[in-house]
Amino acid sequence: MFPKKISVIGAGAIGAMFGGLIKHHHPSTEVVLIARGKHLRAMQERRAVEIRGKWGHRLVPITAASSPDAVVDSDVVIFTVKTQDTDRVAKEYAGAIGDAVVVSLQNGINQHLLTRHLHPDRVVAGMTSTNMALIEPGVVQCNRGGISVIGPTSKQVAASTVEVARRTLAASGLPIEVSESILGIQYNKLLFNTMGYASVVSSTDLLRDGIMTRSWRNEVALPLLSEGLHVLQSAGILLERVSGMSDVYRFRNFLRVLNLPTANTLANATLRGPLSLPGIVFSVYQDLMRRRPTEIDYVNGEMVRLAKESGTEAPRNSKIVQMTKNIESHDQPKFFSKEDVISEFRQLQCD
Repeated sequence: MFPKKISVIGAGAIGAMFGGLIKHHHPSTEVVLIARGKHLRAMQERRAVEIRGKWGHRLVPITAASSPDAVVDSDVVIFTVKTQDTDRVAKEYAGAIGDAVVVSLQNGINQHLLTRHLHPDRVVAGMTSTNMALIEPGVVQCNRGGISVIGPTSKQVAASTVEVARRTLAASGLPIEVSESILGIQYNKLLFNTMGYASVVSSTDLLRDGIMTRSWRNEVALPLLSEGLHVLQSAGILLERVSGMSDVYRFRNFLRVLNLPTANTLANATLRGPLSLPGIVFSVYQDLMRRRPTEIDYVNGEMVRLAKESGTEAPRNSKIVQMTKNIESHDQPKFFSKEDVISEFRQLQCD
């Protein structure tokens, strides 16, 4: 039986998109989006969320709220809160969540925070390679489809619980997979994000203007990936591959192949041609533009933390954390240039 009530806590771009798509395909299911600010008010005024993608525009009727009371009696809770708010929000909403199945689709590694306050046998962790953006209050857009993978956070989580989570997310129409090794998959995505967040500090499109620039590719992207892989190896964490999504080993090889003149020219023509995909909009960029705290401590900062815990170092990830916090400290975002980022990374090689 499909859930009668689904709540999305932290319904920004990803949460509102999943909630909206599920409600569109299952109109008899009650869907509650827990949001805040102008985004919340816009959805409350319309009594709907607008979702945009390859399907066009859809105005989907939903309930938008901002308090734990609205979550009570949910069968499934989709948790898409900003990583830095995970502990606080999980504690605040624990009573209202009760015995609901909780599926986390967040950046970073958050299961240890969630299970601190929620029933450990009801928490399913996951990651999504989709790229969604909140383009205006009450309106979210799917810039790039992708697969989402979920899995049990421990052996306490029954297969039937994971299946409830899978069936709920799959109702969105987006591809969903289940993995027993979700931690390796989460770190696989996290390593991609460390590189993506490095592109944000210079307000650079990762694909078209980042990795397609030889100096940025070779002196920022590749060293970041190599540093991250070294840290994970030191920590004894094995990466897992996702269907339809490259793992960082293959992506690192792809970056190296781009150094061949013919390959670089062909890739450039593809990415900049009429069939090119939309740019990736990272959440840290949206937060910087909205003057909100970012998740940098839980992405690049996670690699710094893990390195220290494993007896090694992650100076490049530490540099991206530092540069991001520098941007955060200004009243208006002042991004670095690509040359600034490259220069900072070159200096690290000399130190």
